[in-house]
Amino acid sequence: MKLSILDPLVVPRGSTSGGALRTAITMAQQAERLGFTRYWIVEHHDVAFEANPAPEVFAAALAGATSRIRIGVGGVLLNHYSPYKVAEAMRTLNALFPGRIDVGIGRATAGPLADRALKRLREIELPDDHAQRVEELIGWLGNDLPPASPFHGIGIMRDEPPGPLPWILAVSEESAQRAAMLGLGLACSAFHKPEQAPHSMAAYRAAFRPSTYAAGIAAPQAFIAVRVIIGETPEEAERLAMPVRAVFRQRRKPERIMVEHLPTLDEAVAIMGGMVPAGDEDWPAFLVGTPAGVKARLRRMADTTGVEEFMIQDFLDDPPLRLRNYELLAREFELER
Repeated sequence: MKLSILDPLVVPRGSTSGGALRTAITMAQQAERLGFTRYWIVEHHDVAFEANPAPEVFAAALAGATSRIRIGVGGVLLNHYSPYKVAEAMRTLNALFPGRIDVGIGRATAGPLADRALKRLREIELPDDHAQRVEELIGWLGNDLPPASPFHGIGIMRDEPPGPLPWILAVSEESAQRAAMLGLGLACSAFHKPEQAPHSMAAYRAAFRPSTYAAGIAAPQAFIAVRVIIGETPEEAERLAMPVRAVFRQRRKPERIMVEHLPTLDEAVAIMGGMVPAGDEDWPAFLVGTPAGVKARLRRMADTTGVEEFMIQDFLDDPPLRLRNYELLAREFELER
């Protein structure tokens, strides 16, 4: 089984966004040393305790500081941007670091005000043309837009090979099927509706067709992203998970509470109304336990879906603790270095 990392770049208390970015560079180097397959970074806007609103920029620093691990812009919220401009940035990364860059293609709201700030035309309600924008982006990545495209006559670095490798970020079966029909990789999220992951994976495998685009793939490739909090004991894992549980509860509230930092354990217990046990659901929102326990749960998920790679997100704000946990996981899973 392969393991990868999805880093939200949480800013520790007492640190700064710049400090969190520099810590992430060190963490990516350590992840490469430990045998992790990918190191992806997310795009979030107006989140006070996350340091990376521009992953397409920071990916260059990560790739430049490492030599083997795949670096992912995971992902581009394409509902906010021009596919052409996104493709120019991604093709530049691919030219600098050939064969090592992934691009995850998604859509999301950053909140009403941030969404409006990201728009060029702020007084106009634009149509939902996400599917067409995805296809246009894939065409730019391989310089093979169809002849019917109004942009067929222009390209991006035509002297470079196709790429980077595109992945569709999917929660639902509909998004998984889009990835399959286009012949793209599937980055299946088990964050928001984890119980949907087996259905999305099944839909992807059933509908997959080899891509007609140069940047696509000929056979299915997929991983499942999960939130994992581990400890050397079950009790430690449950304690570490409490601030993570609390911050996501706050985020889900309709009034969109502004969270300046991850809560302390005591604050988290107050928010949650007490300690929350790890739980034993087949597809939990937070996979909490010892390295051996987490491995057993991921093995069961792999047996259910046929997936051979999991991308883990820990959301802790203590860099030494995070590194210790990655070392524990690498040892438990016997990752190849």
